[in-house]
Amino acid sequence: MRQTIWPNGQAITVYVLPNRHQTHQAFSTKVLGLFPYQLDRIWNKLVFSGLGEESIEVQSEQEMPERVGHKPGAIGYLMLPINGDNFNVIKVLGK
Repeated sequence: MRQTIWPNGQAITVYVLPNRHQTHQAFSTKVLGLFPYQLDRIWNKLVFSGLGEESIEVQSEQEMPERVGHKPGAIGYLMLPINGDNFNVIKVLGK
């Protein structure tokens, strides 16, 4: 959450799903080890203190790759299988 640029100097844009979304809840708890409300508190503290950048909320897993794929340096998460040339996929959670 504190890293705002990639090692190559590219700005990081973070895309997230809504807190109520099942994938967001699974990602928060299983990957990050935080409940969504805890993640929000930490993120908001960093944003309001000027130490972090605000994330951009997308409404669905279908919208996530579209937004990430068209924004250089962007990052997001999904549970859906995805293929594409505009982004790299790192598998973290299995179905």
